[in-house]
Order: sequence, then C-alpha cells, then structure tokens
Amino acid sequence: LLCHLSQLSTATFSVCRNKQRETMARNGWASNEGWEEKNWDAVTKQEQKKQELLVKASQNSDRIRQMVREVDQTRNMAGDTLNTLDEQSEQIKRMHGEYDKVEANLNFADRTIRGMESMWGSMKNWMTKAQAERARPPSAGAAEGARLDKASAARKAAGGAAAAVGDMRAGSRTVQEPKQYGDDWKGKLTKMEDQQDSDLDDLSRMVNDLKGMGKDMGYAIETQNTSLDRLGDRTDVIGSRLATSEKKIGKMLGR
Repeated sequence: LLCHLSQLSTATFSVCRNKQRETMARNGWASNEGWEEKNWDAVTKQEQKKQELLVKASQNSDRIRQMVREVDQTRNMAGDTLNTLDEQSEQIKRMHGEYDKVEANLNFADRTIRGMESMWGSMKNWMTKAQAERARPPSAGAAEGARLDKASAARKAAGGAAAAVGDMRAGSRTVQEPKQYGDDWKGKLTKMEDQQDSDLDDLSRMVNDLKGMGKDMGYAIETQNTSLDRLGDRTDVIGSRLATSEKKIGKMLGR
C-alpha cells in the first residue's frame, strides 16, 4: 500500500510540473529567472503608480492649504475694513453732533437779531421763550447717531450668530476621536484625503464668513451714505440760514 501511494504521488507531481513548464513556455518564460524578472517589473509599476497617487494627493493638499491661507488673509482684510467703517460711523455721528451745536447757535442768533430789530421783536421773544423751550425739536444728530448705532448693532449681532454657528461646527468636528491610519501607502493616502476634507470644510466656512462680511459692508456703506445725504441737506439749510442772518445784520448796520 505504501509503495502504491508513493508511485501515485510521484506521478501527480510529474503532471503538475509538466503543466507549469507548458504555461511558462506559452508566456515566453524560459526559466524561473525570467518569470521572477517579469513579475518584478509588474510589482515595480504598481509601486510607481502608488507613489504617483501619493505625490498627486500631496500636491492637492498643498494647493488646498494655500487656498485656505489666502482666503483667511482676505477675511482678515474684510474684518479690518468693517472696523474702519465703524470708525467712519463714529465720525459721522460727531459731525451731526457739531451741526446740532451750530443749529442751536443759529436759533439763539435769530432770536437775538429779532429782538434787536424792533421792540415788538423783543416782546415776542419774551412771550414765546417758554413755548420755544417746550417746542424745541429733537436733536437731528442724536437721531442719526441712533440709526448708525442700530445698524452697527444689527451687523455685530448677525456676525456673532454666524461665528457661534461656525464654532459649533468646529466643535462637532473636534469632539470626534482621532482616526488611526496605517503605515502603508493606503493609510497615508487616506490620511491626506481626510485632511483635504477637513481643509475644504474650513474653506467653505471662511467663504461663508466672507459672504456675510460683504453683506455687512454693503449695509454699513448704505447706512453711511444715507446719513451723509442728510448731513448734506443740513449743510444747505445751515448755509441758507447763515446767509439770511448776515443780511439782517447788514440791514441793521445800514450796509
């Protein structure tokens, strides 16, 4: 029985070896050395493709990070512009306040000139003094300042809400446990792809911030333009009143 099994195993090995030789001859592999050389070439090509994928992924990561840096710089510039607009609003408020003082002085001058023109004017001033005090119109500068402050407060509230949403999103990402990556090429590629996704999320958030800042700048500029138009109207009125007062004074002095 053992002799029979030995002969059967020898015959089976011989058949398998003959089939292997036929396969090698059909593919042009004259020996094991030729087969190993061709197999090594295929492995080398695969490794080259893997390295090319890693290089391309690294280049894409660098481009995305560069975009993130540029958008972040633009966002900082937009923030500086909004701060400058806030300073301009404060300047416009101060200008309206100065015009309030000029108008108050003109009102006093008009009453004084009227009292100097005739006795009836002096009597009228004395009789209407209390009424003039009660009927004094509200300060135009205070009203303009309230409008500018309201616009600034609304913009800052909207910006704060947007920042809070961004912080919540960022917090939801940081809560996740760090992912473990392998040391092979697949692990490296997966790590770079995940980092790209995170950078793209940051880029999208920054672009949304820029969009909101653009709207805020447009609203602030529109509010300031409206306030400057009112300031121009007040300038015309004050100029007309000054011209009238000068004519009255000149008439009194006999010019």
